[in-house]
Amino acid sequence: MKQLNQAANTLARNGWRLHHAVLILVLFVLSVALTWPAWAEMATMVIRNDYARTSVLVLPIMAWLVWVRRARFRFVKPGGPGLGVIVLISGIQIYLVAEYYYGLRSAAHFGAVAIVAGAFLIVTGKSVIRPFLPAWGILPFLVPVPVTVADLIAKPIQLFEAESIAALYGLLGVSVEVLNLPGASRVIVGETDLPIDVVCKGLPTILSLILISYGFVFGSPMRPVVRATLLIIAPIIALVCSSIALGGTLWLYDGRSALMTADLIRAASEWATLLLAFLLIAGSLRLLTWASVPVHQYHLASTST
Repeated sequence: MKQLNQAANTLARNGWRLHHAVLILVLFVLSVALTWPAWAEMATMVIRNDYARTSVLVLPIMAWLVWVRRARFRFVKPGGPGLGVIVLISGIQIYLVAEYYYGLRSAAHFGAVAIVAGAFLIVTGKSVIRPFLPAWGILPFLVPVPVTVADLIAKPIQLFEAESIAALYGLLGVSVEVLNLPGASRVIVGETDLPIDVVCKGLPTILSLILISYGFVFGSPMRPVVRATLLIIAPIIALVCSSIALGGTLWLYDGRSALMTADLIRAASEWATLLLAFLLIAGSLRLLTWASVPVHQYHLASTST
């Protein structure tokens, strides 16, 4: 409560008044209402599509990145609407062209996000950009990955997972066969024939870990080279851990369990895998710090860039 009162006093000294909050709320509601078809479609994709579910991590991570930089609010003052008008008009153009002329779903989703961001910036001005740049940087990830793009990326990942585990299971005497067929790759576990995308779900894990790693590295005062390194190795660690999880659960599909039970255990293992991958990244950072490797910037995260 004390910190909230201090933040309110700081904002008041910088010229922020109640009508700014009211105007932000009104413009937010209007911008979402006018682009509601896109927001409803994104929500549906999050519920139904594994690749889109990582979008639910964006707003919590964005809030975290703002929170750790809360001391920067003392530099934020109401500004002109110029930048917000530019972003708003650009978002409207993208949304209208994509939604009503060409049916470009992801572009329409991006336009809807830009419209909401522009409405916010009309009230606040550009002073909120630089102090909270990492939080703005994650905002485009609200747009779900297009299914066509996700399928192109997911297939080689699925094949890598399946081939790796098939080789390992072969050493253990368990029959796992991978059929790389055009448009319909299969995994045969014992006598059970399954589509590869049912048991190999490395891409959602990779996307989730990238977002979590983004929040982790920009939520701490790290050196830029360390941040870049962690973001680069995050997908590799996620892929390895996802393969390990698959190796530990694939035997369930070999007639030893009902498919629904196997699917549930596999889904639970994916979340455990995500946690394991994050702990490996955090542990690597702690190890570097323990070894006196210069990892951190020597000032507070709330004032870091």
